Formats: sequence, structure tokens, C-alpha cells
Amino acid sequence: MSPTEDCAAFALGETTVTIGEVVRAAHFRGELQSAAAEVALAVACEEEAARWKLEADGDAIGAAADAFRFENDLTSAEAMEAWLGARGIAPGESRDYFSRSYWRETLREKIVPDNVDPARVVPEMMGLLEIEVLMSGAFGALATGLVRRLLVRAEAGASSDEGQVKAERAQFLKRAGLKPAGVPVWLRAVGRGPDWLGGMLAMEAAFRRRCAAVVTRERLAQALAAARLALTQLEVEQVEFDSADAARDAHLRVRQDGLALEAVARESRFPFSRLEFLAEDLPDELRQRLLCASDGEVLAPSPEGGVLHLRRVVRKAEPVLADARIRSRLERRILDAYFSGAGEADARWFVR
Repeated sequence: MSPTEDCAAFALGETTVTIGEVVRAAHFRGELQSAAAEVALAVACEEEAARWKLEADGDAIGAAADAFRFENDLTSAEAMEAWLGARGIAPGESRDYFSRSYWRETLREKIVPDNVDPARVVPEMMGLLEIEVLMSGAFGALATGLVRRLLVRAEAGASSDEGQVKAERAQFLKRAGLKPAGVPVWLRAVGRGPDWLGGMLAMEAAFRRRCAAVVTRERLAQALAAARLALTQLEVEQVEFDSADAARDAHLRVRQDGLALEAVARESRFPFSRLEFLAEDLPDELRQRLLCASDGEVLAPSPEGGVLHLRRVVRKAEPVLADARIRSRLERRILDAYFSGAGEADARWFVR
């Protein structure tokens, strides 16, 4: 057992749950594929760098570590050490994390994705996966997911629907890519036994029942009405300019001469893109500008991130429940509201 695995993540009632349990429960739910793929890619890139005897850019790694401290409001070496210590991460392990991340970003395009097997993470790299989700900021959402399931299990007690548990087992085998005979190997890899898996299956079945009962069509319709403006879909064309004069000239040509924004970008050789957003994902000022614009309207150039953006609103569309992305966001809103009043706030957090 690694020090990280055994560190307490949160307590719910009289039960204390460790970081290792949070990560393994998320692994069971199939929520670690992305993190596992990133760890496997980082290790593959690191191995490739060692094979070619490449030297890392120490300044770049140091800058990444400084950025991490800034983002997490760790204003001193002591604060950083305390943050790592609470999660069972040794200083050397954090340095290794930033080094792996550096090689992953540096050599990402040189490693063939088909040759990167996320399955390598289990069991040999489970410790690296724990560090990945903690350092990347993904851990909090995974832990909250387990808190909610534990709340449902505590209320449901020992009762379970055998048919639903059987269906959950089939879903588990499918997402893990396992045949029934492979389950014991999978369990040994994560350091758990059949009873743990049975508990996970029953808990997931109960959680799914509860979510289905909470997310009703009536609540979805109410949530949609309340979030209609925030979830407005925006399709936008934009060009990035590196000078105010070029941006102003392009703006005049588009508005007065009726030229297409893409044509102006092509002639001037500035980057053009066509993007889709949900209004709530945009910064406040930009969101208001786009929502107030008419379809087809070209906005005045605006400075952002060291460049100037010239944008045209292609179209705006109201959200509909038939859109899977919209429905997912509404379901999340409904469940967030439900669990906030169902005991989630009673969890005592040690790390998030």
C-alpha cells in the first residue's frame, strides 16, 4: 500500500474513506480512462526520452511547478510541502510528476497513440494514477461521486434489486473490457476482493435508481427554463490578429465591403476558426457581447490573451432537451441541488 493510497480523503458519519478507495471506486465506474491514458502516455514519453538520452528543460519544469503552486494558492515552500504531505506525496514524487508531464507535452506528437496502453497503469502504475488525479485537480469530482453513492447506500440500507445488480455487473464487464474469467485478475490488480466488487455493484445500482427518481421530466423542464440563456448555443467565426491596425482594417472590409470573414483571414494570413460554445462557458464580458449580437453580426475587434479577435455570430440557438450535451448539464444541475440537501455538505474533507 502506497502512502498516498492510505491517506484519508473524507469522512462521512463514522466512516473515513481513503484516497486509494476513491481512486479504485472511480476506476470501477470507468471514470479514469482519460487519466490512465495520460499517465501511460507520460511514461511512454519519458521512456522514449531516456532511450534517446534527451535532456529535460529544467526551467520549463520549474515554471510548471511554480504555475501549480500559484493555481493552488501555495505561496511558500512550506505550504507546498504541507499540501503534498496531506496527500501522502513525497517531494521527489511531485518532481517526477512535473518531469513526466514535461516529457508528455514535449514528445506527445512523437508517440503513436495505438502503442500507449492505459492498462499498463494497473497494477504497476496505480500509485502514479493516484498522483495524477490529485495533482491534475481531477480528484475532487471523483471523491464527490463516491460521497453521493455512499449517501444513497446508507439510506437504502442492505436492500438491493438482484436484476439491477446483474445489469450493473454486465455494464462493468463491458466498460472494463473483461470476460467473467478476467474479473479475479482485475481485482488482484486493484488490490480488492469479490466482496468489494459486490458492494460496488449494489451501490451503483442503488445510485442509478435514485438518480432516475430525482431527474424527472418535470424537473428537467424546469431546469431548462431557468438556464435557457446560460445554455444558449453560439456558433461563431473568429480571426486572431496580432496588430490593432490589421484587425481594424479587416473589420472595415467585412462590414463595409461585405467580404466573408474567412476570406479576409485567408488573404491576410491570420488564423481563422469556426467554433461552437455554450454561453455559460464564456467569460462574462464576451458572453454578454455575443448574446446581445444578432445572427450574422460582426463584432468590433476585442483584445484577449495578447491578440485581437474579430468575431462574427453565425447563429444562436436555444437549448433543447434532445441535445445530449444540454441534457447532461441539466441533469448535473438537478443532482447537484438534490445532493446538496441530502447530506453531501456533511462530508468532512481532508483533501479534495
